[in-house]
Amino acid sequence: MYVTRPLSRYLSDPKAMAEPPPEAPGSGFLVVLDEATEQESTLCCGLCKDPRVRSLPFPQNRQLSVEKGNASDPLEGIGKCVEVVSELLSMASGQDSGGGAPGSGRYVAPNSYAMFVPVIGQPLSSGRYYVVKVDGKHTGKVSACSKEEDRTECCFCSFPADVKPRPFDRSDVYQQMQVQQHREGFRTAAVAVDGIPPDYLLNKGWTVVAMAKPKYHELADDARGVDSGLRDRMPDLDSLGGDPPPPSAVVVVGRWYVPFLFVKVDGDRRLKDQVRKSMFYKMTMEQSWEQIYSRENTADLHGARAAEIAVTATVRRFTALLGGGTTVVQAGEPQANDDGAMWFRPAAARTTGGGVALDMVLWERMRWEVERGGRRWVAATGNGGNEERIQRTERRDDDSSIGHWTKFGCYLLVERFVLRRMDGTVALTCEFRHTDKIRARWV
Repeated sequence: MYVTRPLSRYLSDPKAMAEPPPEAPGSGFLVVLDEATEQESTLCCGLCKDPRVRSLPFPQNRQLSVEKGNASDPLEGIGKCVEVVSELLSMASGQDSGGGAPGSGRYVAPNSYAMFVPVIGQPLSSGRYYVVKVDGKHTGKVSACSKEEDRTECCFCSFPADVKPRPFDRSDVYQQMQVQQHREGFRTAAVAVDGIPPDYLLNKGWTVVAMAKPKYHELADDARGVDSGLRDRMPDLDSLGGDPPPPSAVVVVGRWYVPFLFVKVDGDRRLKDQVRKSMFYKMTMEQSWEQIYSRENTADLHGARAAEIAVTATVRRFTALLGGGTTVVQAGEPQANDDGAMWFRPAAARTTGGGVALDMVLWERMRWEVERGGRRWVAATGNGGNEERIQRTERRDDDSSIGHWTKFGCYLLVERFVLRRMDGTVALTCEFRHTDKIRARWV
């Protein structure tokens, strides 16, 4: 889960890029091209805005157009000529160049739009990015490095053979690119020891232009993670007055953004569909009180009134809801699959469609947040396997300032993570009920 920072912060103080991500696992930074930066980036004595991104870090609230650098190595120029000849010979012989297999010709990535997502868990100073294609037939896929063993042999020389962009895999180090400043542009190094960056990032001096408006996404500099002080205070229980008592006010205690790479959705057959629906997701952490027991004092106003109340309730400590909060997930869910994701699917579905999955790094981050502050994590093995019986006695202080009571309510603290698309619709809600955070209210 990523917090946001304005680009102007790093342009004015480049050393700030060395700031490590928040201590929690699965943390990172997203950079927002803010108004202050746009006002300072001008040409022609301030008459025109300069669309060029001239230094790191890259912003994530704009599509970036990558323009290939000029080949400065003579052998590199010769290599390109050899590639063209090789492709022509393959076409003449009726062979398909394939797109990455050794000896089958080189797949040339088009100069198109890309989004550079900082690698999770890394400071911005590392220059590590997932480079996501956001235009063309590979929209939503991540550019990957080829391997030394994939080099193409031709005319007593060997040349790297690009591999096609592929779906995101957090464990795939070949999908990580290390971007470095190079004069007026940039250069790319592979994080993998034997990796070779794709062609459009291989030449030194490639440049980046930020588009004026985003095509699929918008980000605001409003995600700061958890407000620990606000979370520790918990919502005001005295606001639950009235007859009948209103629902507990929801307090947002944490905000993040989640790139679509870390969310999987059933029904979106193509990554392109998911990208167009929501390039990013908003994640919020919310608190509210939930009534688990209530009782009215039916005794005569002038008679004796109970000073003790025995509270008995059964609480489902974890609940996952799909969509706007009406579809409960299957019993036994969520379930970690071999794809490195935690899946949530509808309980009433006859098929596996309609589900949402979170990358395991997000699930572990949610666990870390729940446990922070001494709260107890729920072993979420399903909506029917985590019920807890609550039996306690609540006593009313014999304090004349309280006066006579007519109603009693027992409330439990609920913390929920809500994953929303950028259009505001809810994709997933995970609710955690803390049975060690119970409060009584006498009215």
